[in-house]
Amino acid sequence: MPGRTAATITAYLVAGLVLAQNEEDALRISTGQPGGTARSNGMANAFGALGADPVSISINPAGLALYRTSGLSLTSLLEVNNATTEHYGTSSAATQTRFAFNNVALILNTPSKEGSDWRSGTFGVVYDRKQSHHWSTIAGGNDVPSTILQGFADEAEGISYTTIEDDLPFSAGLAWSTFALDTIQGSATSYEPFLFGPNNRQTHSIETNGATTQTSFFYSGNYMDKLYLGMSIGMAGHRFRRTSTHTENNLDLGLDRMDRLTYKEDLTTSGNGFDVKVGALVRITERLRAGASFHSPQWMQLNDAYAMELQTTFRTPDNNGDYSYKAISPDGTFAYRVVTPWRTTASAAYLAGANGAISVDYEYADMRSMRFKPSNQLEDLYDFEIENAAIQDRFRAVHTVRVGTEWRSGNWYYRAGWSMVPDAHKKGDALHGQALKTYAAGIGYRSEHITVDLGMNYALQQSAFFQYAPYLVKATTEERASYRTFLTIALRP
Repeated sequence: MPGRTAATITAYLVAGLVLAQNEEDALRISTGQPGGTARSNGMANAFGALGADPVSISINPAGLALYRTSGLSLTSLLEVNNATTEHYGTSSAATQTRFAFNNVALILNTPSKEGSDWRSGTFGVVYDRKQSHHWSTIAGGNDVPSTILQGFADEAEGISYTTIEDDLPFSAGLAWSTFALDTIQGSATSYEPFLFGPNNRQTHSIETNGATTQTSFFYSGNYMDKLYLGMSIGMAGHRFRRTSTHTENNLDLGLDRMDRLTYKEDLTTSGNGFDVKVGALVRITERLRAGASFHSPQWMQLNDAYAMELQTTFRTPDNNGDYSYKAISPDGTFAYRVVTPWRTTASAAYLAGANGAISVDYEYADMRSMRFKPSNQLEDLYDFEIENAAIQDRFRAVHTVRVGTEWRSGNWYYRAGWSMVPDAHKKGDALHGQALKTYAAGIGYRSEHITVDLGMNYALQQSAFFQYAPYLVKATTEERASYRTFLTIALRP
């Protein structure tokens, strides 16, 4: 939205509309976990110090130096995402199912010359799916004591009715065009909504899809089977599509008022970026390993495309016999950048000989360091000062913990794990929720040249969101449960 005025920015904040980039968008773009293989997901991706698995590319690239041979692996994913909401005492649920390729890896191991302290080098490319955006959410409430139209009326305060459609074409202008707003008697710049009355039912649905992925090129080295070093350069891709539909119905049939309104928002965000990861692993004893890694921010270049529409239906026709009116916004586009936080990880693993292992990862990321920046491809004077201040005010540092174990019986492997990612909102924030907790299990079979692994995850998180302006409506609480099944086939020469 190049050329946005201060009045327009204020209108966004007052109305709470999803037209501009905001701190919640930065959080979505910056949030991601290792995608991994069926083996790693069977241990909740607690793999930082174990290595020799493609998931190392997303945790500690030094772990790739533990490969002894070359290999090719493919991991598929079947996910079932269920969202349950509660709004003004009414519960609703929706489910979305998705099949995808979660991880693809080509690993090339090159042994060093005999007698060299550098035992081998490993390089290759890994594709990792770090975040799924495939969710369906529906929330309904009866006797809601407000209307989205009040936010539009407040947004339009001070703007003449002769220019409202041009000044606010994505929100209040649509309401004016469909007779959902009217000027207050005697004023040309103050508005009131065509209220429904006290018996108002609201339904809010959100359909999202897309994914955040990363394709990384890496090189790692093994020094005397004691020190392992690695580095990767990752090319990130972000694809996100959201359609939000807000519907209000007047249940009081005795009132000659508007019967129904539907406000729809379409947003598509796409873009790319890159980051750099470096890491090291140390074999302290034959049974104990420890490691650390540093992840640079992802420097993302993004583009938004968006459009809105509003439709109203009345109980009494106008002079032309029309009951229903519809207004559609112009197509909006905007280019901008997002810089995600630095991340650091520390890992340790205990190996019980060839029988099994226990592994722990800790990851730190300060979400207050996220930043919006103007696009470097366009001339735009907007500096995102408001959005970046909101990031500083609302978010906090996140401490992620992953724990996993693997045990062997002949050619069979049995796995279990658990992880926790705290909510990034500060305690006391209106949208503060509960941590994302993942419970994991898996099984695998390994022969000389082929490995087949099956991993299963159950992930649960509670959060909240506002359907429209926060000062008008209570937050909707949401519980998201994800059931994921991974299958990996790995080939070795």
